[in-house]
Amino acid sequence: MTRRIHIPLLIDLLEVDDAATIGAIDRDPRLDRAYDKAGPLFNRMLAGRLTRVFSIDGTLLPTMRGRDDAGRRAAQAALADRLRHVLLPDLAGNHALIAYVRGDVTRDRAGPALQALIAQQFVPGFTLDDAAAQRLWEAAIRFDATARTVNPLRWLQQAVFGTLHADRNILAAAVGRNPEAIHAIGIAVHNIMASLDRLRALHDDSASRHALDGKAAAMACLAAPDSVLRQAKGVADVPGGSLTHGTLVRFKLAHAAARTLDPATAFQSASWSACPASGFVFRLLELIWTRARR
Repeated sequence: MTRRIHIPLLIDLLEVDDAATIGAIDRDPRLDRAYDKAGPLFNRMLAGRLTRVFSIDGTLLPTMRGRDDAGRRAAQAALADRLRHVLLPDLAGNHALIAYVRGDVTRDRAGPALQALIAQQFVPGFTLDDAAAQRLWEAAIRFDATARTVNPLRWLQQAVFGTLHADRNILAAAVGRNPEAIHAIGIAVHNIMASLDRLRALHDDSASRHALDGKAAAMACLAAPDSVLRQAKGVADVPGGSLTHGTLVRFKLAHAAARTLDPATAFQSASWSACPASGFVFRLLELIWTRARR
C-alpha cells in the first residue's frame, strides 16, 4: 500500500508499507539517502535536520551515506564479513539479557548490557561501571528519540538546549568516535531491544516457550526499524506516483516486516543498504532464547 502526502510548497512525501513495493522502489537508482536540500519547505528542513543529526566530526554516519559512496560500501562489506564470523559471547544463565527474557530483571538492566555487548564488537574489552553504563543507555534513548521526531518545534528546542550534541558526544566518546559504532549503540540497539521485548513476551507463554526453538523464536520476534527514508534525485515514476527532485519516500519497514515475518524484509537483505549485522543479530537472538528456555 502507498500513500502520498502532497501539499504544494510545503511537503511532498510518499509512504510505502508493502515489502514487494518497497523492494521495487528501492532498486530504482534515482532514489537515494544522501539528502539534498530540495523540494518543498518541510522536505528541505528534514533533509538538513537528518544531515545534522546523523554526523560526527563532519562525517556522516553510515545510514546517511549514498548508494554509490565507495567508502561506505567498503566499510559496510568489511563489517558484515567480520560480524558474520565473530564468535558470540557465551552468555551465562544469569546474564542480564537472559534474565530479561525470563522476566527476572527490568529493561533498565537489560538495555545497558545489550549496549555493552554491541560496543564490544567495535571496542575489544569495552566495559563501564554501572553509573557510566546507565548514562550511556540514557543518552542512546534520548538520541534515538531525537532522531525520530519530525516536529520542527522539538528540533528548535533541541538546538537551543544542545541536547542532541551532548548525547551524540556521550555515545561517540564511548566507542572512539567510530561512526558505525555510534549508529550501532545509539540507534540499532533499540531495534534489538524491541526484539528482546518480544522474546520476553513469548517466553511468558508456556506453550510458545516449549514449542519454539531458537530460529523460530528469533524469526517471530525480529523487530525491524520503524521506517527508513529515501529521496528522489530527479523525476522518477514509481509505484505510488511520479516523483520529482526532493520528494521523500518513507519505507515503513516495521509494518512490512510484521506482515511477512521475513528477516530479509527487516534487514533489507536484498537492498544496496542491507544491514551488515543481520547474521550477528539473528544468531544473538537465537542464543538468548535458547539460554532463556533452560
